Amino acid sequence: MKKCIVVLCILMLSGACAAWCQGTPVLFDFENEIEYWGIPDWSDGQFDVVSTRVSISSDIFSTGKSSLKLGCDFPGNSWASAIVEYQNDLKLNLKGYKNISADIFIPVNAPAELLAAKIILTIDSSWQWIEMRKAVPLKKGEWVTVKAPLETTPAGELKHWICAKNERCLLDQLGEVKKIAIRIEYNENKGQSAPEYKGDIYIDNVIIE
Repeated sequence: MKKCIVVLCILMLSGACAAWCQGTPVLFDFENEIEYWGIPDWSDGQFDVVSTRVSISSDIFSTGKSSLKLGCDFPGNSWASAIVEYQNDLKLNLKGYKNISADIFIPVNAPAELLAAKIILTIDSSWQWIEMRKAVPLKKGEWVTVKAPLETTPAGELKHWICAKNERCLLDQLGEVKKIAIRIEYNENKGQSAPEYKGDIYIDNVIIE
């Protein structure tokens, strides 16, 4: 009988639990180190990507003793986003999973009315992006759990995700997920001006289950 080998990173050493057996939960809790999370290189020079720095912080956390702190510099007068990405190749089959989630906190001085978050995946050898259909609004001074269900229609189409170029998003496309990213979007209405925000956003408990 074929055996399933599970590889677990010890939380005290890595701050993340990675499992390659299909359906076994994967956790990034940022307890000890940032590991492979960072601002993607491709965002350099992108005027609408305003991530500035990333680090582990004990300022605030949803569980444990630390979280990931993402610095950003939103201008307020146009749509922009701050992105942090797990930059190592996951090579993870998500067909056995039901949900991806992340806890996100914005400080009380952040203009929350137009801040929202999405989870994004990079898939297979095409390196195509797929993302949540709807961004989840964030609340100042509170932890918000952003959930991205992997629920499908009878035809195998992902209900809560959209693909690049408006193509159908199919469960079969999740057979080899390369990367996972979290994108904070600000000022979704491009014609509406809003206060700028130069500060931090906190992320904790990124879970694939």
